[in-house]
Amino acid sequence: MSSETVLSVSNLSKCYQIYDQPRHRLLQSLFRGRRKYFREFWALRDVSLEVKRGEVLGIIGRNGAGKSTLLQIICGTATATSGTVTTHGRVAALLELGAGFNPEFTGRENAFLNAAILGMTREETEARFPDIAAFAELGDFIDQPVKTYSSGMFVRLAFAVAIHVQPDILIVDEALSVGDFAFRNKCLERIQKLVAGGVTVLFVTHDISTLQLLCTRVLWLDHGHVRAEGDPLRVSQDYYSDAPGLKTEAPTQAALPIQQETGKAIFTDAHLVGERTEFAPGEAVEVAFTLLAKDDLGPIVFNLSVYRTDGDWVIGQTSRDIGLYWKAAAAGETRAGALRLTPLSLAPGDYRLCVGACSEDYSICYALTDLTIRFSVRAPFPTWGKFLHPIEWISHDG
Repeated sequence: MSSETVLSVSNLSKCYQIYDQPRHRLLQSLFRGRRKYFREFWALRDVSLEVKRGEVLGIIGRNGAGKSTLLQIICGTATATSGTVTTHGRVAALLELGAGFNPEFTGRENAFLNAAILGMTREETEARFPDIAAFAELGDFIDQPVKTYSSGMFVRLAFAVAIHVQPDILIVDEALSVGDFAFRNKCLERIQKLVAGGVTVLFVTHDISTLQLLCTRVLWLDHGHVRAEGDPLRVSQDYYSDAPGLKTEAPTQAALPIQQETGKAIFTDAHLVGERTEFAPGEAVEVAFTLLAKDDLGPIVFNLSVYRTDGDWVIGQTSRDIGLYWKAAAAGETRAGALRLTPLSLAPGDYRLCVGACSEDYSICYALTDLTIRFSVRAPFPTWGKFLHPIEWISHDG
């Protein structure tokens, strides 16, 4: 990757005027600013970044975070409210599906139209058109109106044109989420070749796996602001962990763990052992607990529940699973213990857990804490799914 900067964005902001009723637009123009008939929506607020030649910048964020607005301003199809964008070289973009296509034109005609918009002469396009058509794999449909195309066919043609105009900056906004795996692989392989040749790529996707493998850096947008920027593994795992769900403030210190009142027992202690709250797969997470009986209790089974921050219940296990019971306790007596998640096999994410105690047949709940114990998992390698289950890989090759 070169040290040359090909894209510079400085304090970029974009504000849209939102009108509740169509007549408010007319009234706004009549009063010429003396009265305000719209609400302001800031799609971007003070976004700054620099991208080097040959770099692959991934851009992630929830719907409405400002990703597409940022790309549109970089491409010149939208204007900024404030701030500047400086690009060096030719920019080719795959934005919303069908953008830049005339539905009445054939695929061939649209290819020439798009190439002309991107600065190529007709002679240059004619010389490269056989390669464009071969890459798109549309067959005879290349001479049919694009209004007859499926979404996958649109993307095939648009991508084929974009990569054959010799861009300095290639912008891809979710385009590879459309179409079959074979064509997606073909596109990714071509992107890798372009990057090796010094092309800079801006890549918007919700596919965390592709993000971790393809990008050299990731920008996380959140409500128009830059939330984080940096290493693809770290940023994408933090983004994945930021799913809506059990988003509660950290509990205040209390004499007892926050829990339900059962009249049977209470946890006088339940905490994560050690100073750390972030772990890597394969390590051990230990939770210690102490139960105080408020009534006479029979043999005691302790249980654990772990939830991901999106609310998904990922672990629900008890000591009875391995035949372990704590002995009966009279009122006023305590029973203590600990549990270890080892080796830790949860995929990267943020988690909440609670511990409970019940009768040996599970019928009576003695005590149950709230989901106040927190920990995180981060991995130094790309991951997918919810669990990193121990696997024994066996090769039968020589």
